[in-house]
Amino acid sequence: MAAEVAGPEPERLSADERRQALLDVAKAVVNESGPGAVTMGAVAERAEVTRALVYKHFENKDALLLELYRREASALDRSIRRQVEAAEDGFEPKLRAFVRSCLDAAGEHGQFFAPLRSARTSDGARRQQRRWDRRTSGYFADLAGEEFGIDPATATTAIGVLFSGIQNLLSQMRRSPSADRRDELEEVYVEMTIGALTRLAAGRRPPA
Repeated sequence: MAAEVAGPEPERLSADERRQALLDVAKAVVNESGPGAVTMGAVAERAEVTRALVYKHFENKDALLLELYRREASALDRSIRRQVEAAEDGFEPKLRAFVRSCLDAAGEHGQFFAPLRSARTSDGARRQQRRWDRRTSGYFADLAGEEFGIDPATATTAIGVLFSGIQNLLSQMRRSPSADRRDELEEVYVEMTIGALTRLAAGRRPPA
């Protein structure tokens, strides 16, 4: 009898593909049951791999959750930047795009990110968030300086103070997520910011 010809071996995932697949599994567990349900064994069982393979890619559960937070936060950051870049030129259109996209993210993804607070407060995640905050503040400080005629140092200080209220804005959105609430919060924040910068610019203009 002729020997049976073996079929091709199943395609193996690359190291990065396997890592991303394990993160996808962890994300599903967080969405369903919270980060407390994420264990190396649970991820291995759900991914149909060995625990040893999971440990090959992540040192422990905390490292896995931190990497998951970084991946999802980076994707969200890229999405927000694209929306700001696509907005019309000018400080107000760009600010509205930024605020709206942040509020939408708080409403849509708040239930995922909120439980990952411990991962978010790690040194690596804090450094990453500070870099994003500096980049965003710098971008809008440049826009404010150009449009309102405010010197760079003052614009940087003003935007830093005004943007410190973003987290409170997002907290309000997470407590009552809806399109109407988003529109209300966006309008209040944008009007307050434009008003503050307008008054600041007027106060720094030399008398006629």
